Amino acid sequence: MTVQLFHNPQSRAVMMHWLLEELGIDYELVPVAYDDGSMRTPEFLAVSPLGKIPAIRDGDVTVSDTVAITIYLADKYKSPNDLAPALDDPRRGEFLRWLVFQASSIEPAMMQAGGQFETKRQSAGWGDVDTVVEALEARLSKADPWLLGDWFTAADLVVGGAIGWAMGWNLFPKKPALGAYVARLQARPAYQKVMGG
Repeated sequence: MTVQLFHNPQSRAVMMHWLLEELGIDYELVPVAYDDGSMRTPEFLAVSPLGKIPAIRDGDVTVSDTVAITIYLADKYKSPNDLAPALDDPRRGEFLRWLVFQASSIEPAMMQAGGQFETKRQSAGWGDVDTVVEALEARLSKADPWLLGDWFTAADLVVGGAIGWAMGWNLFPKKPALGAYVARLQARPAYQKVMGG
């Protein structure tokens, strides 16, 4: 069965394209334009309730939002490349922690940096930009070379993809561990194929 990825190259869908390449499964890119109204049709809203991408269709299953798609695909497709610890694997907690950290902390911190707005650190779930960057730098300084040691997982792809984007747009400072981690990710063949690097 072929997974359909609703895709625009100017969106987070590129991370899901990269994930599909890393998984080594059959997929089809379904082009989506921002300005033709197709993302507001009843058909597309049935796939993605907010009318946003990324979103996938896998047979009768539809999933939207980057982290949800990542968990779904990495748990379902274990061959030829396994990118997620099983539910009973003790590494599952670390995997989920950093995967969800992308949506709960990295994304809001990127929005804060881009929008240049202040929040009370104790009121915002992510704290603030500096808190997120410091937490990432501390954790990634121990990555050897990945979050789960020598096992590259979907958490690395989502966390590293977001960090690379944030540093590329000068939303996050180019800290040593962040920069080295992103460089390792960007050297991966699947990343090179998708991003044309």
